[in-house]
Amino acid sequence: MQYNYDFEIASLVIFAVLLGHFILIRQFPTEQTRAFRRLLVVSACECMVNIISCVGLANAAVVPVLWNEVFVFAFFVLEGLASFLLFRYMEVICAFRGREKRVIKLAGILPFAAFEAMVLTTPFTGFFYYFEEGAYRQGFGADWGYLYVCYYFLLNFVMIFLCRKTIATRIKVIVFVYSAAAVLAVLAQYRWRDILLTSTGNMLILLMLYMAMQNREQLIDSVSGVANEKAFENQMENLLAHPQERVLLMIYLRQFGHIGTVLGEESSRQILAMVGAYLLQLCGKYHVFRNSGAAFTVIADSAEDAQRFTEEIKKRFAADWQVSHNDVSVNAAILIQRYPQDFHTLPDYRGMCGYLKERAKSAGNQTVFRTDEALIKKYRRRIQVELAVGQAIRRKSFEVWYQPIYSLRQGRIVSLEALVRLKDEKLGFISPDEFIPLAERDGNIIYIGEFVLEEVCRFLAKHVLPNPSLGIMTVHVNVSMAQCLRKNLKESIMPILEKYHIPASMITLEITERIAIEAPKLMQRHMRELGKLGMAFAIDDYGSGNSNCSYLIQFPFREVKIDKDITTAYFQSSTARIVLENEIRTIQKLGLPVIVEGIENSEQSEAMERLDVDFIQGYYYGRPMPGAECLKYIRKFHSAPEEYGKED
Repeated sequence: MQYNYDFEIASLVIFAVLLGHFILIRQFPTEQTRAFRRLLVVSACECMVNIISCVGLANAAVVPVLWNEVFVFAFFVLEGLASFLLFRYMEVICAFRGREKRVIKLAGILPFAAFEAMVLTTPFTGFFYYFEEGAYRQGFGADWGYLYVCYYFLLNFVMIFLCRKTIATRIKVIVFVYSAAAVLAVLAQYRWRDILLTSTGNMLILLMLYMAMQNREQLIDSVSGVANEKAFENQMENLLAHPQERVLLMIYLRQFGHIGTVLGEESSRQILAMVGAYLLQLCGKYHVFRNSGAAFTVIADSAEDAQRFTEEIKKRFAADWQVSHNDVSVNAAILIQRYPQDFHTLPDYRGMCGYLKERAKSAGNQTVFRTDEALIKKYRRRIQVELAVGQAIRRKSFEVWYQPIYSLRQGRIVSLEALVRLKDEKLGFISPDEFIPLAERDGNIIYIGEFVLEEVCRFLAKHVLPNPSLGIMTVHVNVSMAQCLRKNLKESIMPILEKYHIPASMITLEITERIAIEAPKLMQRHMRELGKLGMAFAIDDYGSGNSNCSYLIQFPFREVKIDKDITTAYFQSSTARIVLENEIRTIQKLGLPVIVEGIENSEQSEAMERLDVDFIQGYYYGRPMPGAECLKYIRKFHSAPEEYGKED
């Protein structure tokens, strides 16, 4: 048979161009890149061997039969391998896991092993081909080769379908298009066997894949010139799939947003470009990545490299950066994690980076932050607490405890403060000081605040309103920053009170000065709206931050709570004593009741009484207790005043 291999020659030229370009631009060394390189090399070799084989068969009179047998055999081996490697490339892209991965792998390997076994035995069995008097003949199983190729195209289609929710639309379109084109090429080859189209179909497939999925520019950050977040994720997938010891350094540019505000966006971009160029020069082309925002990651091959990079980066950031004729100081923190000692998954790495960033923001001039066992333990504890908070929200398993507030003027308990408590099945009791900041950080504090208010209203409706002899006039409920920053604070509170028929005057909302500072106009509106309905506001933790009388003038507070740390200092320092006494007198002159927290013994109580303080809260007048226990305590307290503060 006289073969027409013009299409194969054209395909070989394009293969050569692709291979040359692939080598010159140096793709990122990922598993996907390695899979594509193997596929490209084998497909080019298949095309070349096919052409040589056809030339030899066309000139069988002068070409030794042994040579023709070798080249035909090599072509069939490479043809089977090329189809399998295309499957492997798609398998890497789909990134199957677990049982699904094992099933897909078997579905790819078994036909390949069977095909190659038949190729190896063909010289003896004549299954795919045989030579008769030096002439090439197709064997009785030649058509199986076409079915084999079509099988892998179908398998690739199935893989993309299984991953349709995670694979990008453009990749799905490419796979569907090349599958259709390849099947048409196989059918055309089957129909016109003298026209060689096998390698042409492969070439078109690889050309589309190369332009769309191996485009290196898609992995480069246009601002800094280093690899982008997608390239980093690809590199991490490769690292996690083939565990090797590495050290990751995140260079986090602290207060970078301030630079943009002062110097403008263009100067910010220049700094990112300069930092990127510096890190590339120091660490190498495939080791530097820009993450979202003002953070770069360097993947060091060894601890020695990581130490050298760290020292050099510290020196460079200790000096200024020249930007638009300005000397700019860039405050950078270096966050260091080791693999696999410190993390095993990408989410673990990102989570620890976030944790280290939080520490870096409040660490002053400290530059280097390394993970260690203690830090990892704290981070994992935080994750556990966050999960416990989420579970408690879903199950509504928080508890509301109450701490008495004692009136020195009336000589009795007149109010309670509602305090949220969390007890987890695995972690046990979790301190509010631990879980409240985490809930504030992720927004769960809103759900906790609403839960506490509803529990308080249920408690009031069931136990307090029907028993006026208890003498409880109000319950203090803490309101978070997240709740106050919502424009509909009144709409989120009043329906709960109305549901349980609770007068607004029985609820006092406690807020901190930080909330008042964050959104003063919005907070004033909330206080006016709820104040008209009879609800009172108290400023909590007064004296712990920058609290001063200006807040009492600016906002319509009805009570002031002195922070317990200030109370402790009062009894330990003469300076603190002078400050607190002056603060109390000033607040009293403004006509606002004072609640002093942290009173733990009779001497402290008597000292506050001499200062004419209105209310006292502390262990001396009762610890935080569950609702039923608190009611029992109040009854006993009023009937047996000599047992103030003593436990049952």
